Amino acid sequence: DDNYEEGTFEDENGNVYVNDGIKFLRSQNVYFEGLVLDDVVYISDDVDEKMKGTRVQEGDVLLNITGGSIGRCFYVDSTLGNANVNQHVSIIRPYKALTKYVKYYLQSNIGQHQVKQLQTGGNREGLSASAIKEFRFLDIPITEQQTIADYLDKKCSEIDKLISIKQQKIESLKEYKKSIIYEYVTGKKEV
Repeated sequence: DDNYEEGTFEDENGNVYVNDGIKFLRSQNVYFEGLVLDDVVYISDDVDEKMKGTRVQEGDVLLNITGGSIGRCFYVDSTLGNANVNQHVSIIRPYKALTKYVKYYLQSNIGQHQVKQLQTGGNREGLSASAIKEFRFLDIPITEQQTIADYLDKKCSEIDKLISIKQQKIESLKEYKKSIIYEYVTGKKEV
């Protein structure tokens, strides 16, 4: 398109991105399991400067606040580098709580219940900035938050490994099923 500088492109919604620059996180990048950057887009330094209020920092918790992924959240660690978020992702910057504890709390049934309770009306599900300020967290000592977060890191890692093993077994069985069907419908094996 003649309207854009070389190295820029426009998405289906008319947003203009660059091929390299500052990461621009959207709701499709924020999952309970982590930040997925396979399809991350980039903004220029100029756009980043205009959007400096949406820059993320290490330790921020990112929360999807609109649409079907509302409530999904994860935190920013030191590996992300410079990044911004769009209007569908809210930044929660813990001051009196540990980042991982806040993430686990928001992912818990009580955190997700608050997401549902605080959604605004209208045609589209969403959380407003004022609703996010209404979130209530348990007031427990930092040392206890750390103990809980460490325990959950360990247990969730163990569970994720078990899920991965089960998924591999499921995929193997699906392949076996396809193979059996193929062999019998093609006459390679008989009943």
